Amino acid sequence: MNNPFDELEPEDKVPEGLKKALVSEIDTIRDTMELVTLYVGHFFNAAGAIVNQNSPKSDTL
Repeated sequence: MNNPFDELEPEDKVPEGLKKALVSEIDTIRDTMELVTLYVGHFFNAAGAIVNQNSPKSDTL
């Protein structure tokens, strides 16, 4: 019984330059998301903490 997925596998190898370019793009996206998390995410967390700190708390739980 022949495996149909064997026909889909290419025999060629990907050039090293293309691999490096792809890894570089992935690193850029990861670094950008890290910056967004640091500057935007933590900003809203800090702003929320300040707002909650100034709001009156009720003792009726």
